[in-house]
Amino acid sequence: MDEYEELSEEELQRRRAAARRRKLAARERRRKKRRREAIFRCSILLLIVILLITGIVKMITGIWKHFHKDKTPDKVTEQMKDSTTEQSTTEAAAPEIDESILAKELPADRDAALAILKEQSETDSDIKNIYENAAAYPDKILQNLAVNSEMKQYVIDYPAKIRVVFDGNFTVDVTEDEVPLFLQFDERWGYADYGSSLIGISGCGPTCLSMAYTYLKQDGSMNPIKVGDFSVQNGYVGENNDTSWALMTDGATALGLTSEELSLSKENLVAALDEGKVVICSMTPGDFTRNGHFILIRSYDKGLFYVNDPNSEARSKVGWDYDRLSSQISNMWAIGK
Repeated sequence: MDEYEELSEEELQRRRAAARRRKLAARERRRKKRRREAIFRCSILLLIVILLITGIVKMITGIWKHFHKDKTPDKVTEQMKDSTTEQSTTEAAAPEIDESILAKELPADRDAALAILKEQSETDSDIKNIYENAAAYPDKILQNLAVNSEMKQYVIDYPAKIRVVFDGNFTVDVTEDEVPLFLQFDERWGYADYGSSLIGISGCGPTCLSMAYTYLKQDGSMNPIKVGDFSVQNGYVGENNDTSWALMTDGATALGLTSEELSLSKENLVAALDEGKVVICSMTPGDFTRNGHFILIRSYDKGLFYVNDPNSEARSKVGWDYDRLSSQISNMWAIGK
């Protein structure tokens, strides 16, 4: 007491203020310590809760797997089966095409054709008869027969039919839901003139346009002879009896059809066919020709295109994948009503 009595009022106030500050500092340290302890306890509690939840999830997952382990493979297998089934109904693998039906190089001349026919005559009596009477046939007939056995009946009947006048005054059958397959060497029109040749030898172009016209117009009057005559009269046949592409554009339009030149893509082909059109293609050497040729694409199904080849019934029966087909197309036209 004597000590404080000796202090001045100012010093006393200063010491009291210092004591209050120490008390407040001590109180703040205790508050921070309690806060740290509370945070630590909450962290421990949160960790315990997380561990409990993780354990519960793992336990539930284990129980689920235990009761469903026999069912899961079946579901996966079923999904695989469904996927396989769906794929099989929408896309087909690229087919193996029988090499025997593909176009072959024409023999260089008459003698080369006769050599081939002589070999074929050893197993085919009809070919033997043609070979033994070869003088009745021009070179082009023998050359084409040597590489296309489908023409055999056309060649057999050639000596008699070539003397007949074919005026084209007849109609062909019309089928509403099917593009007709007209073979250029069909005896109804194959002996008719086309330029300085015959439809059976050089008439793939007008035969394709006749198929398109018959199907799209549902009119059987424009058979290959009529379209061939139209082509000749309008200058669509060249000096070598090649059919001009203009027949598929200006010629098709003049016959009352629509014609659109397509850029080559699978999407364009499929779109045109989906619109009810047919697509006429000019082909380069390959599976369909070793010179030049026209074919008609009639449909698309399960990833494959189906064609009407006027020079081969066999090639018209198989499906063609886009890559193989497109590599041989030099130009194409979507033909519509």
